Amino acid sequence: MKKHICSIICSIICVLFAFVLVGCEIDNSTATLEAKKVSAQQSHYAKAQPVPAFDWSFERDLIIQLYTLRNEKVATHTVWRSDYGMIEGDTPSIGYGIPYDTSLTNPLMTSDEDQEGMDKQALGVIEQSEPNGIFASKNTTATWVMSSDSETGQILPIYVESKVTVYPYPVQVNYTTNRVTRHGPASISIDIN
Repeated sequence: MKKHICSIICSIICVLFAFVLVGCEIDNSTATLEAKKVSAQQSHYAKAQPVPAFDWSFERDLIIQLYTLRNEKVATHTVWRSDYGMIEGDTPSIGYGIPYDTSLTNPLMTSDEDQEGMDKQALGVIEQSEPNGIFASKNTTATWVMSSDSETGQILPIYVESKVTVYPYPVQVNYTTNRVTRHGPASISIDIN
């Protein structure tokens, strides 16, 4: 009797398993058909409209110059605004502000534990630092503004949670009209040769 009940239960499980497989096969075949069509379309685009290759990149050159300028002690002026666009404060500054959660060390870590069957290299991807030696922020709009105190010559770090705009030239801020206007020559510029 027990063998008969076990046989019936096994038969029911096999039938259910077969239905699950058929259902998955239908979904997989639809997904496979769609994937094949997308792949064929991408192959056509690759032949008809190949991705361009350039000997030189203007945008890359601009980014390299920007990294270089950010690594210099340049006079700037920083203005911060509320979420509603109203000017909340301003200060002569040095540099371009540093996002609050920028790190000197890698904020991500892989596990050193040896997991069975796992290649240590397959455990995860970790970030690498930017060319300026820091790990860039990805999570905050808060900024450290390096305020330049003209009376003492000191740099005073100000923590600002509002939206920050840094200008490479002196500005005049009108809190009544909520406007910022240029008020002198730029301390730096990017070469576009």
